[in-house]
Amino acid sequence: MTEKKELRKRCIERMNALPQDYCREADEKIFSEILALPEYRSARTVFCFVGMQAEIRTAVLIEEMLRAGKQVAVPRCAGKGIMHAHVIRSLAELRPGTMGILEPSAEAPVVAPEALDLILLPCVSANRSGARLGYGGGFYDRYLPKSPAFRALLIRERMLSDEIPLEPHDQRVDALITEIAVFRIGNQSEKEGVS
Repeated sequence: MTEKKELRKRCIERMNALPQDYCREADEKIFSEILALPEYRSARTVFCFVGMQAEIRTAVLIEEMLRAGKQVAVPRCAGKGIMHAHVIRSLAELRPGTMGILEPSAEAPVVAPEALDLILLPCVSANRSGARLGYGGGFYDRYLPKSPAFRALLIRERMLSDEIPLEPHDQRVDALITEIAVFRIGNQSEKEGVS
């Protein structure tokens, strides 16, 4: 879908141009929102992406989750559009893998999708209704239907976009977390955490 490709390209350029100070501050607020989430507090196993370059830098969050005694799994690419959730005990276990993204080793234990409690997803852009524009690999769209976990999309406010083209296979999320608030999808009156 060319429309999607063009939008993705523009959004990635916009993401790369965001000021460092804004990103650092926004990411800290997003992490605070996550830690306050009831779904996070009750989660035993959390699946979280490892943010690279201009993405939300989740390393700090992952370290906090490990300190809190959560079982943390991160993605490892297992082929075209296929990923698995591998348990890590430390960020030191990660090495550059597919497309330079930090990944655990293939020997790291795998968590079944149905055993996850919370999935924290990345995106290039999204709208407040929970429509997500990913990187185009289809990894999450293939993975999410296998898991009953609560799905929270992490995005900086400046990366939100109204025009997200949706295709039948595109997976929706349960919540959208920005530095401003947590937006629960499905019931817009449940907006919470406005600071």
